Amino acid sequence: MTQIAERTDTIPTTKVVGRPHPWRWISYAVIALALALFVKSLLTNKNWDFDVVGDYLFDASVLKGLVVTIELTVTAMVAGLILGAIVAGFRLSSSRVLSGLAAAYIWFFRGVPVVVLIIFFVYLAQLYPYLSLGIPFGPQFVYFDTKQLVAPMVGCIIGLTLNESAYLAEIIRGAVAAVPRGQIEAAAALGMTPGQIRRRVILPLILPVAVPPFFNNIISMTKTTAVVILASVIDLFSAVELIAGRLFLHTPLLLVATFWYLLLTAALTLVQFGLERVLTRHLRPARP
Repeated sequence: MTQIAERTDTIPTTKVVGRPHPWRWISYAVIALALALFVKSLLTNKNWDFDVVGDYLFDASVLKGLVVTIELTVTAMVAGLILGAIVAGFRLSSSRVLSGLAAAYIWFFRGVPVVVLIIFFVYLAQLYPYLSLGIPFGPQFVYFDTKQLVAPMVGCIIGLTLNESAYLAEIIRGAVAAVPRGQIEAAAALGMTPGQIRRRVILPLILPVAVPPFFNNIISMTKTTAVVILASVIDLFSAVELIAGRLFLHTPLLLVATFWYLLLTAALTLVQFGLERVLTRHLRPARP
């Protein structure tokens, strides 16, 4: 035993040397040089007009447009999620009629540009001056003025919702399809009801899969709302463009819009990361 211990004590220690990567340091140097040149251009080029950016960054009209952008995004995403969940349920149905109707819905509203949908619903009064409820091909009991019923803001929300619901339906359908069939069969074998299977098995499994693409759509929606400028709805981009047209200074005002869009994106990204950590905490190894 003493000899074995002495032999193990005399084993020479070896030092692990990493493989050299000279191109990595060269790429770091190129990136640092590019960033330095970019910062230099920002500091030395007066055409950026950063003083104008500072003057209008918290302008009342810009902040009001920012609120409209947030309202459009939240409303369209909530309504689109509800409608998309219903369409996804039809798409996953065993009924060929419901599944076919849902597939046609998704095909149509993913194929029509969102700009076309917004313009169509904003100017729906040109096609249908009045909307009514009654018996088909019979007497009508209630009439609505389309201009008052579908205001520009409402038309924008409808167009954004229909477009977004088609994408969210596919996200939900893909997440549900990713659930292993054995998990559902095992839950049914334990005596769980279909409602319990949805709440306790399917929902916890689809949320980690569906959250990243869902937040990707939210971030995309914050920028897609800029198309409402065609419907004379003053959102963030519209407010910035109105000021830019009055001052004949488009670049600094576009920087104002860029700042707020990036801030919204950063906030949504942080919420996404936090939600993902909560949903995947059971997958991380426990600390000793």
